Amino acid sequence: MTLGLLIFAATYLLIAIQRLPFVHLNRPAASLLGAVAMVVLGVLPLRDAYAAIDFDVLVFLLGLMLIVGYLEVGKFFEWAAEWILRRARTPERLLLGVVVGGGLLSALFVNDTICLVVTPVVLAALGPLRVKPNPYLIGLAMGANVGSVVSVTGNPQNMLVGIWSGASFGGFLAHMLPVGGGGLAITYGYLRWAYRAELREPFRGRLETVPVALDRPLVLKALVLFGVAVIAWLGGGSLPLVAITAGAVMVAVAQRDPAYAIDRVEWSLLLFFASLFVVMRGFEQTGAVAWIDDHALRLVQGGSHWGAAVAVSGVMTTLSNLISNVPAVILWRNTVPTIPNPDLMWRVLAMSSTFAGNLLLIGSMANLIVAERARTRGVRIGFREYARIGVPVTLLTLAWGIVVLVLTG
Repeated sequence: MTLGLLIFAATYLLIAIQRLPFVHLNRPAASLLGAVAMVVLGVLPLRDAYAAIDFDVLVFLLGLMLIVGYLEVGKFFEWAAEWILRRARTPERLLLGVVVGGGLLSALFVNDTICLVVTPVVLAALGPLRVKPNPYLIGLAMGANVGSVVSVTGNPQNMLVGIWSGASFGGFLAHMLPVGGGGLAITYGYLRWAYRAELREPFRGRLETVPVALDRPLVLKALVLFGVAVIAWLGGGSLPLVAITAGAVMVAVAQRDPAYAIDRVEWSLLLFFASLFVVMRGFEQTGAVAWIDDHALRLVQGGSHWGAAVAVSGVMTTLSNLISNVPAVILWRNTVPTIPNPDLMWRVLAMSSTFAGNLLLIGSMANLIVAERARTRGVRIGFREYARIGVPVTLLTLAWGIVVLVLTG
């Protein structure tokens, strides 16, 4: 029991900080080390480690990543970003376009991908104007985080919740659409107020963008297949089966070398998930999960839906910023079904783990992607500057999300 707890604690410490004086690891590598340690040191038999991996989640992710990979190859996301930027004639409109545009794209296509592709486009467009890009970069990261709450395909934690809760694609979308829409409005409103001095200054020149050579046939095929997948999900189709079928058909009909799309699959994310499942199974063997379940029930049982939603949201926000949102959701996988009104609590879990990503710069991978891509181009987003916006935006959007979810049941 003690050994399992030590491995779990060490794994999550490495996931949270990723860097120690004597070792430099990313999240997938840290989770892999933890999974191997659980087996090698005897906490889990190898057969139980294999059984711990949820292949529904991995297959769903892989299928979606294949579609998104072909959209990247066809330069759909760069084209969409350039389309938005060309219509932004004032600082306020540009901020609105970045927040809402990033949010809408992230609602369907994973938020990390949107930040990875769109950040360089925004920086290239703003460079000649000599304006401070930080409001727009922070707006992109926050908008992508908030918008991704809308659908099961918006971010990895939503995918976990969608599969484990048994929620339909349409049901999840119906409940989360007002949450995401209001969240984007709050995010834009606060950013506009916080950067009101910078946004008052008109652009000194015309916002210029580099035309994107869109591969229309490839993008059209990918969008059609994604649309067919959405229709199948709305009709009650299996999330992983529909996703991998769409991905496989896309490979067959793309008439492009599949290596380019396959290279864009985030294999490290799949490794991260698979390894975390093993680490969590070892953690369960220690009895700690049963202890968490017991305390969670005491926390929310006997109270109102409001109290339970606030409690779950508070715990998930804290965990998401300590150990990251995906591990936090995995940690609560067996806890939520034991809580009264688990359907509502699953939605609160998805909402709070997503919105919690805006609290601090290290709160989500989307934030780190934007900050790192900006840093390579000489733009620094400071921890304090981000927190000055992130803390109030997170608190306001969490409050909005709880109100909407509880009132809509």
